[in-house]
Amino acid sequence: MEREPGRAQRIAALIISAAMVWYMIPEHRRQLILMKAAHMAQRTTGRAAMMLGRAGMSDELAGRAGDARRNYDAALHLSRLRDTFGRALESIRP
Repeated sequence: MEREPGRAQRIAALIISAAMVWYMIPEHRRQLILMKAAHMAQRTTGRAAMMLGRAGMSDELAGRAGDARRNYDAALHLSRLRDTFGRALESIRP
């Protein structure tokens, strides 16, 4: 009777398989994939920060100071994350 692999073994096999596929991709393609991912993450966090900033402003104008503060704080963290993705993108570019 064969024993099925456990959850940890399946996860490890998936990670190893993904790593093998990643290293089979030519280096210039891997660089392009990383650049696209960093750019997409930068755009997404930037848009989310903008939306939360607008929501915070709307809350502030409506007199909901607590909600406004939470939205402003989240927007600040997302904009910092956006800047981090931007720096990562610049470091990846040739």
